[in-house]
Amino acid sequence: MLNNLIDSIKECGLVGAGGAGFPSHVKLSAKCEYVIVNAAECEPLIRVDQQILIHYTKELLEGFNLIIKQTEAKKGYIAIKEKHAHIIDKLSKELTQYDNIEIFKLRDFYPAGDEQVMVNEVINRVVPQGGIPLNVGCIVTNVETVLNAFNATKGNPVTKTFVTITGEVSNPATYRLPIGISYKEALKICGIDNTQGKVLIDGGPMMGKVVFDFNEHITKTTKAIILLDKNHSLIRKKIMSIDQRLKQSKTACIQCSRCTDLCPRNLLGHDIKPHRVMRVVNYGLSDFLGLKTALGCSECGICELYSCPNGLSPRKINVMIKQELGKAGVKIDNSGKNYEAAPMMEYRKIPVKRLIQRLDIKKYDRDAPLNDYEYKPSKVVISLKQHIGAPATAVVSERQSVIEGELIAKVDEQKLGSNIHASISGVITSVNSHEIIIEVE
Repeated sequence: MLNNLIDSIKECGLVGAGGAGFPSHVKLSAKCEYVIVNAAECEPLIRVDQQILIHYTKELLEGFNLIIKQTEAKKGYIAIKEKHAHIIDKLSKELTQYDNIEIFKLRDFYPAGDEQVMVNEVINRVVPQGGIPLNVGCIVTNVETVLNAFNATKGNPVTKTFVTITGEVSNPATYRLPIGISYKEALKICGIDNTQGKVLIDGGPMMGKVVFDFNEHITKTTKAIILLDKNHSLIRKKIMSIDQRLKQSKTACIQCSRCTDLCPRNLLGHDIKPHRVMRVVNYGLSDFLGLKTALGCSECGICELYSCPNGLSPRKINVMIKQELGKAGVKIDNSGKNYEAAPMMEYRKIPVKRLIQRLDIKKYDRDAPLNDYEYKPSKVVISLKQHIGAPATAVVSERQSVIEGELIAKVDEQKLGSNIHASISGVITSVNSHEIIIEVE
């Protein structure tokens, strides 16, 4: 089984189930000292990892054990917040069978799930700016990805994804949904028919994207659907245009440097100084090094949604600068640099309870238990790019019949990407360079 693990993961189309969706067969082909399962789930309101850990404990641990052996790591850690005592108790009972896996208890802070912050917490090493955990002998993987790895050894490809549906819903819940159904369908499963005056966030309230079109479709990386009123303060903040942000910044930035003081990457010793970027943008200064610090931004949102006393948006301005520097070919240079976390880091962690209050989402901070309802859609629209890298290439044609789990798009061997499989059985009704539509006969 172990010899074929990477092949199975590649064939079954595994990508990082949270975040940007990095192809798992590439990440897990490396060798390392430590593997960390990121079970922090640090974004408020999301409950996916908690439900998987409770309901699929044995499968997850077996998958993790295989990954540890595959990467030749000497130790595996499950990094989970200490507040989840009932989950830790269940894991501890099962871990008596594994001498290479330990639980690492995290405090309840944001962004504990940032993989570079997590590496520093667990193994006390700082990932270089612009680098990846492997640079310090570590691989970090998502809870659902580990479960999917176990399923891959059984020949089961990724056709569904776990999603927490919460916010303006009466009964928040976590579902395992077919990839390619619309947000509208997903909300109907949770009892929501009327979405007038509402928008949703795909992902967490801090880093998730605002979605206005409920007919768009979920992908392998969809982890949460948060339904909110379109006039909620969080939504108004997230959808503000860059022109508005720049105008607001020039008017109200007082250069207090709180954005920099609380920046997690700055606290890791990286050269990321949002206040300098704001200063350059506001006053038109010729400070290239000040602008270049934007390259280190992880876009966690602390500077935009928590730290600024005047409610400004250093993150979005950093993103704008990053994009422009990227077009100019400017990259991070970390050669010859040694990084060390700041002594104040321990005292500048953002408590999640306080963050929830600041975001005005306390009333939505509710349990979202796993609902085992198996939804059978009549149609799915499956994107050919659900991951970092190049889109997959369709290997099916219109009017072709497919069964659930059948390969419908394949990764080019020379490119970074991931295979894609049918999430329902039916007939291919449309194929183009962007998506494949399957409908039940």
